[in-house]
Amino acid sequence: MFLKAMPFELTFADDNNQFLYFNNAHQDPDTMFGKRVRAQSGNRLGTVHGTLPDSRMKNVEWVVGVLRNGDQEYVRTIVPGTPEGVINTHNYQAMYYPDGSYAGINEIIFNFQPWLDWYLNTTGQRLVGGNAAAPAGGHGSADATSGASDAGEAGGHGGGADATSGASN
Repeated sequence: MFLKAMPFELTFADDNNQFLYFNNAHQDPDTMFGKRVRAQSGNRLGTVHGTLPDSRMKNVEWVVGVLRNGDQEYVRTIVPGTPEGVINTHNYQAMYYPDGSYAGINEIIFNFQPWLDWYLNTTGQRLVGGNAAAPAGGHGSADATSGASDAGEAGGHGGGADATSGASN
């Protein structure tokens, strides 16, 4: 109940690249930003993302690689091409066991627009100018315009890990 009540979509993939959990906050996957269904639980990330074109799968592999290898603690993305009033935000966070070894990836997906609107209305601030294509203080070499499974290069793709082989492979 607690996790289903979160105002975002939550997913978890373990250190063996298995998609194990999503909070199923929406009954209809078509209303989700990261469309998931119960039948995907237990599948390898390569299977979950298996219908993606190669160019988009490379983004998934890159995110998994930089998190698994410890190159970055997190990767944040904004998915382009969303409808007016939606800022489709994905945050991929590396998780670690108590001994410090890699445990998997926690993903949080949500529409950032209502949070931004609330903040601007509450503080009386406003957004002005700027280049919409330029990342605003990105993290590492990750870009701010593509999700892990979206088209486009996010710089430096192709780490040693991928989304289809597991820790024991």
